Amino acid sequence: MTETKDQEVIVKGRNFWWFVALSVIFIAAGVNNGFAQGKIRYVNSQRILSEYPEAQEIQKKLDEIRSGYETEYNKMMQEYDNLVKEIENQSLLLSPEKKAEKEKTAQDLGMKIEKYRMDKLGPQGEFYKKNLELTQPLYDKIDQIIQKIGTDEGYDFILDVVQGVVLYAKPKYDITNRVLEELNKSK
Repeated sequence: MTETKDQEVIVKGRNFWWFVALSVIFIAAGVNNGFAQGKIRYVNSQRILSEYPEAQEIQKKLDEIRSGYETEYNKMMQEYDNLVKEIENQSLLLSPEKKAEKEKTAQDLGMKIEKYRMDKLGPQGEFYKKNLELTQPLYDKIDQIIQKIGTDEGYDFILDVVQGVVLYAKPKYDITNRVLEELNKSK
């Protein structure tokens, strides 16, 4: 098996074990009747993020920020590529000292580019921090709405279908529209 198929099997296995664990919890807690009583509902978080205007605005801002970083990165890469081509094309014409100087310049530029990439787009870079800064309040707001709906309407559980733990759910239990309505009211 390839790594990808192994990873797929692991992910499917994890989803299966999550389902088993949730089933055991439901049975142990005596909420298996909750399914019949409608005490369990689900939402589609991906749909909420794609349809909620505030989330769309945040995504647009993030796309613009990322695009700016990527444009600058691409300009730097073009400069680097041009310098490398120049060194290759002039290799026979350059003195060893001049060639070494240009190679050092290319190496320094390569390190500068890598630093820029990590500082701006890396796992702890500016884009990651800006993403967190812009999205965390939105996620908190969505969570508060879901908590409120769950409390007000007496649900035992509200699951997120995107997380992969719901293997089957009747559409009548989907409260994504309700969450979107509440979010839009709360502007």
